[in-house]
Amino acid sequence: MDTWILLRGLTREAAHWGAFAGDLRAALPHTRIVTLDLPGNGSLHTQTSPLTVPGMVAACRAELARQGLRPPYHVLAMSLGAMVATEWACTAPDDIQGCVLVNTSFRPFSPFFHRLRPRNYAALLALVLLQHSPEAIERTVWRLTSNSPVKTAVIDQWVAARALRPVSAANALRQLAAAA
Repeated sequence: MDTWILLRGLTREAAHWGAFAGDLRAALPHTRIVTLDLPGNGSLHTQTSPLTVPGMVAACRAELARQGLRPPYHVLAMSLGAMVATEWACTAPDDIQGCVLVNTSFRPFSPFFHRLRPRNYAALLALVLLQHSPEAIERTVWRLTSNSPVKTAVIDQWVAARALRPVSAANALRQLAAAA
């Protein structure tokens, strides 16, 4: 049975896939679909996020081994998750059959200031350093990452996930450092 690993990015978790993971399971009934959280996010929100992308790769490999899931894997990954997937494919090529990378950019191909628009720096730092309600955080993330009008139902799902499994400011900063 093929295994697809779904991996999200900066401060995001399995719940942020929304209905997509279930839709993918329905479309590929003979495929194992695994939504994997990075340390510091989602089901692993009490763990400390690694400061490096290679550290995140090691954590992903260890978590899948803990779950009894053996390679090779296909990986569908977004943003920081795509950086992790790329590093994983480069450093453990026998683990990865293929990658689908969404909305990613990383050094050395793109400098930090091209990956994060300078006009968004203040909003991002405020999210990490200041206390905000889960709703304010998720609305800001939507504004920074989407050209679509706000979908209240999606924001509500994100807020519920953040309330249940909050990402600490320290972990958000550690993830930013890894992605920089």
